[in-house]
Amino acid sequence: MSKRRVVKTYSNTRAKGEKYTIEGNRFFVKVELVSIKVIEEADKIGRTSEIYLECGKSRMKANRIPTFGEIHLDRNEVFKPRGGITLYTAFIEKEGGGTVEIPFKVREQDIGKDDTLVNTTLSVNLGQSLEYLAFEENGLKVKISVSANKTKY
Repeated sequence: MSKRRVVKTYSNTRAKGEKYTIEGNRFFVKVELVSIKVIEEADKIGRTSEIYLECGKSRMKANRIPTFGEIHLDRNEVFKPRGGITLYTAFIEKEGGGTVEIPFKVREQDIGKDDTLVNTTLSVNLGQSLEYLAFEENGLKVKISVSANKTKY
């Protein structure tokens, strides 16, 4: 059997010197988790801290990350995912930019009732490039990255 060689050719369909401008007021908002560190034990029983995050809101309930299970951390242990975990994305259309409010919570799961360790609202300026935010509350340090770039899609 002989092998058949397939060559793909691509042609440039743009006119010479043509440039695409980003029109409209459409922005792509993205919130990512950079790291979580447990400074002091949040669990009352003395076990590992079972942590999950809620960012943004949907019609039914808040967006929970991870969807099932928790992130188990001991004291002075750091959870640092490779490349970050995307917590929230959205396409937002607003005239003249402005800001968008995104609810953000870090919760610790217990048998009776889940404790809220960090409860804040992220104020994102539309059109901003990558920005890092750090929260240190209730023995927990959380770092997240926020961006809201203009897009043509």
